[in-house]
Amino acid sequence: MTAQRERPLGLDMPFAEALERFVGVDPKELPDEVKLKRKKPPPKRGPGVSGKAKPKA
Repeated sequence: MTAQRERPLGLDMPFAEALERFVGVDPKELPDEVKLKRKKPPPKRGPGVSGKAKPKA
């Protein structure tokens, strides 16, 4: 069974105006719950694990 999707966001203004307002926002003025949070990087691989796969002969 598939879940219902949310309806797409509708704007009552032209795209150019919406983009202009979005670009004009200073990230420092946003509340903390809206700000994007940096994710932790993935763990480093150990010395015995190489990133490349060996070709099969």
